Amino acid sequence: MVEEEVRKVVASGRSSIAITIPKKWVSALGIEAGSYVLLRFMGDHVAIIPLSRSVRGSSVSNVIEVDRDSSDYVLRRLITQYLRGVDEIKVKFDGFTGIKDEVKELVRERISGAEVIEEGNDYIVFRFVTPIPEVPIKRLLNRMALTVLGMLKDSLDMLRGSAIEPSDIIDRDNEVDRLYLLIERLVMMGITDQSVLSKLEAGSSKELVNSLMVSKSIERAGDHAWRIAQIIGEASHMCCKLSELLIVDNIIDLGLNSADILREAAMAFINGDVNDAMEVLDRRVVMRSKSLEVIKSIYGSSLHVDVGGRLMMIVESIRRISEYSYDIAEITLDTYG
Repeated sequence: MVEEEVRKVVASGRSSIAITIPKKWVSALGIEAGSYVLLRFMGDHVAIIPLSRSVRGSSVSNVIEVDRDSSDYVLRRLITQYLRGVDEIKVKFDGFTGIKDEVKELVRERISGAEVIEEGNDYIVFRFVTPIPEVPIKRLLNRMALTVLGMLKDSLDMLRGSAIEPSDIIDRDNEVDRLYLLIERLVMMGITDQSVLSKLEAGSSKELVNSLMVSKSIERAGDHAWRIAQIIGEASHMCCKLSELLIVDNIIDLGLNSADILREAAMAFINGDVNDAMEVLDRRVVMRSKSLEVIKSIYGSSLHVDVGGRLMMIVESIRRISEYSYDIAEITLDTYG
């Protein structure tokens, strides 16, 4: 939760001014009378950072002591530290060494730039390598968008009958997740460090934060792209080949329209193009009308409920991808309008 207060600036000398900070805020940060803080000019605002935190900088390290037999739990704790800016972290498994290899594999799958630099019988030390300054934030967004568009295209090809394995599309969704986490880590670093902000080629903190919002919409679109592939794969094993149904042509056409809208929305933000963003939003009414037509045709068919239900889930995922595209367009207008 974001807390805000208005405070009056007062003169404290010829060349300085002073402002009071709520006591509960400084207590939460471990600041007390006599503590030193770092003031960092951020262009359009000033960041106040506890000196103990700023001194650690990018070399922050930490230890996670595993207290339960759950690799997903350990992964979540690692991701939390990763997003905080931790560069090295030691995981001590103690009595839970049975999940050590699984944790190592999950980290490699889910966290970009993760590498094992030390390993023992009951511990692993991970290092997170962040590719600054080689990767501008919008290049990462473009890579995310292209990956998701490829996933959606292949899912629609599966609906046509192409022999594509759903697992291949799901594997690419892991790459999208890695990119999203990397972007979130970079954004967290950029909003507290002007030098990182410039290296990410973001014009302002607002643009950087909005880039994170766009990446989240793309990541969610990717979830629906692999969900479509999963539904098609399940149907082929459990009941039927959806590609043999005449009605799928309309669904594929709807999916292609959704892919085109996502592509246009992502590029509108990447290029800072307000006009293209408006065009995306202008397509909303037509796309929703087409979705309703396809839904009505499924309801009006004589398909078995299992088949019709799966087709409805595919249409819903296609519709959701379009909705995330409209979100991106609105973020573009907010950022550059």
